[in-house]
Amino acid sequence: MRIVLDFDHTLYSTKSLYEAIKAAFGNLGVDEKLFQQTFQLSKGTGRDYKPARQIRMISKKIGVKEVRLQKEFNKILKISPKFFYPDTIEFLKKHQKKDEFFMLSYGEEKFQKQKVDSAKINKYFKKIKITRDIGKSKPFKVFLSKSDSVLFVEDNPQALFEVKKAYPQVITARIRRGEGKYIAAPDNKYIDFQIKNLQGLEEIIQNRHFRH
Repeated sequence: MRIVLDFDHTLYSTKSLYEAIKAAFGNLGVDEKLFQQTFQLSKGTGRDYKPARQIRMISKKIGVKEVRLQKEFNKILKISPKFFYPDTIEFLKKHQKKDEFFMLSYGEEKFQKQKVDSAKINKYFKKIKITRDIGKSKPFKVFLSKSDSVLFVEDNPQALFEVKKAYPQVITARIRRGEGKYIAAPDNKYIDFQIKNLQGLEEIIQNRHFRH
């Protein structure tokens, strides 16, 4: 089976990463209000966090040198594997020999690639694709297969909607870890399964015969 996985709020706790960066910057005198303000402003007119822009803003605001902020940020990225959900690596290790894993992650390319690479998870995936298409239907095409079933696991119900609408053969599972901006987003008829964690995904794989 081909399993296409989202990254943030599916495999990786972006909330934990955020809290770690906030704490590290706090040790340099960045209070929570300033951190949150510059975090949002770093996105500009888009929706993607840009750490380099946030660092510049903080440096100008309180006089901490950019290099010191960047050094602390880099330290956090070095411990990035700590921010996986507890079931992530075990699940990937268990299934990598019998299933094919692909990653389709939304985000600003530079930082998202940096985040995924620092998490040292690449070895489990046949292909990793970062996209600016929040609906993910256009880039999803490369993961389709004529011979294997494709299971798509994602926390964003709109992405599940767009992909399933474009490719009805795809099996969709909404994962709800209790984190992320889509917690309160409503379900839609294009979601086949609801899961709270990867144990739920185990049950889907075991109880359904998706392979052709």
